Amino acid sequence: MTFWHDRWKNQLTGWHRAEYNDLMVKHWPALNAPEGSEVLVPLCGKSLDMLWLAEQGYSVVGMDMVEQAVQTFFTENQLSPESTQFGKLIKHSSPPFTIFQGDVFDLEAGTLQADAWYDRAAMVAIPPSTREAYVQQIRQQTKAGAVGLLITFTYPQHEMDGPPFSLTDEHVFSLFSQGFEVERLEVIDLEDEKDRGLTSVGSSVFKITRL
Repeated sequence: MTFWHDRWKNQLTGWHRAEYNDLMVKHWPALNAPEGSEVLVPLCGKSLDMLWLAEQGYSVVGMDMVEQAVQTFFTENQLSPESTQFGKLIKHSSPPFTIFQGDVFDLEAGTLQADAWYDRAAMVAIPPSTREAYVQQIRQQTKAGAVGLLITFTYPQHEMDGPPFSLTDEHVFSLFSQGFEVERLEVIDLEDEKDRGLTSVGSSVFKITRL
């Protein structure tokens, strides 16, 4: 957690994109999430992808541990949220956006009943040892039948210390093997990422349905 606070404090936010994620825009329609659905965005930061989701008519619920990230999202988008204590977290609301500030694992089971979820850089940001707990949290904060769009980042883990941590396709299928249906939509070779000194870098896009 200290790692991410330090990154924001020192403005080392290289994962942030100044435009909508093209893979999200391309593949989100495959989820068939109805307009008006509640979409969960774990470890959302100040992602512009939340704006795109709102533009499609969704109610967006983000979660992030870093206060600066949450406040920056609202400030940069000229929003004045109402902030209230919510258990161990702080809930910031400015419809159609709600962001829970705090540890993603501190949100009590069943607090949300999201219809869909979106993860571009969350599972690769957390230590691999916590991924099973993350999947459990997705299960507990979504409805049966909820659909998710997961975009991964894959490389030989021994070639670089994370985060971001490598998340292989095999690991995705294993993590979501119980109570989910997993469909791989696209596999991409990220040639432009090899300047990190990595021999191979890729990304996969998954549609994941809770059964």
